[in-house]
Amino acid sequence: MNASPASANTGSRLLIATDEGVVNDGSKPVNARINQLSTTLAENGGGAIVFPPGLYAVDDEGIEMRHQVSFLGLGESTQFMPVGTWSELAGVFRIGTDKKNNADPVYRSGLHDLSIKPGEDAFQHADSVENVVGILYNTHNGPKPPDPDAAHRVSGITLWDLDMGIKLKGSDDQGMTVERIRGRRFLRSALVVGESFAAGAADNMFSMIDLSSANLAKVDAATVEVYATNTSWSQVKTWYSKRSVALQGDEKSGAGFYVKATRNTFSQCEAQDNGGHGFLIKYGNNSFVSCIADSNGHKDNLSGNATLGEAHGFHISKDAPGTQLIGCQSFNRDSENPGQGVGFWVEDGNQEVIVTGNAFGNTNQNSMASDVENEKQQVIDGGTQ
Repeated sequence: MNASPASANTGSRLLIATDEGVVNDGSKPVNARINQLSTTLAENGGGAIVFPPGLYAVDDEGIEMRHQVSFLGLGESTQFMPVGTWSELAGVFRIGTDKKNNADPVYRSGLHDLSIKPGEDAFQHADSVENVVGILYNTHNGPKPPDPDAAHRVSGITLWDLDMGIKLKGSDDQGMTVERIRGRRFLRSALVVGESFAAGAADNMFSMIDLSSANLAKVDAATVEVYATNTSWSQVKTWYSKRSVALQGDEKSGAGFYVKATRNTFSQCEAQDNGGHGFLIKYGNNSFVSCIADSNGHKDNLSGNATLGEAHGFHISKDAPGTQLIGCQSFNRDSENPGQGVGFWVEDGNQEVIVTGNAFGNTNQNSMASDVENEKQQVIDGGTQ
């Protein structure tokens, strides 16, 4: 690629975007120029681009993350605004595409302290834009990379009014930290890690994340979907996901968390007021400590064939042996329109589960785990509605 020099100061590895011809008034897409700058930085050993407050328009070609290059905003007033038509699922910030991984190796990129939102008004919601993902990484750095972990860093990001918030799927999207994220109003999922029946996005850490109003399109989507192994989650909250279908089993529509992977840990996570199940645990050997399911199956998030009382706080599939719920709580706080039917629900046939916690105010039963031995089930029953 023929890139322009990164700066008038030849060799500079710290750039101010607006000093390098990147306009921040939203008048035209600027991602082509940003890609030139970041490519040159990567070729010179890496660096950083600082984006002053303003509005940075991005078309469907997106902004490619490069090797050891960090993008630094100055808070939420640094806004990246997707514009135009996006014909297929793609990231505003991306490594590769949803269908194809990166061409050149990318390690240790950084994305920090900025917002991704359509519409010029930072405080007014716009229509959620189809096919736009705030951050989509599909990193693969070759068959024998010098480091198996790309170890990207993502922090301090606000995501509003998008198709999806964050999707991480590459085989080398490992060793990542994703923290201090606020997301609201997504047509599908807010955060997807890995893909079903595919290896990728394992061994990552997620913390201090607040995601609301997912599945606005009312499809088969949960707020957080986990298909990767050995990830850790701390202080992650999901709330107000939508649902329009009846729950008759392991349907993930409107769930707060959908976990179809093994050997993951969740600490101090909360699913509140979602239309579907709070935590839908499809596969086994996952651990949940001090997590809360609060008033899922919420009336404000139901439509179509969805009804009150169908959602469970913690729904554990028969395919999820080895699940541990330690010190968790599951309850309805809305006594007038309780929507959470069962607090802790374990499908018949799953005997290898440990459930300890407090359940109260659930509509049907606080605990339904008929095949689980009593010594593995210590639920403090606070009564039903």
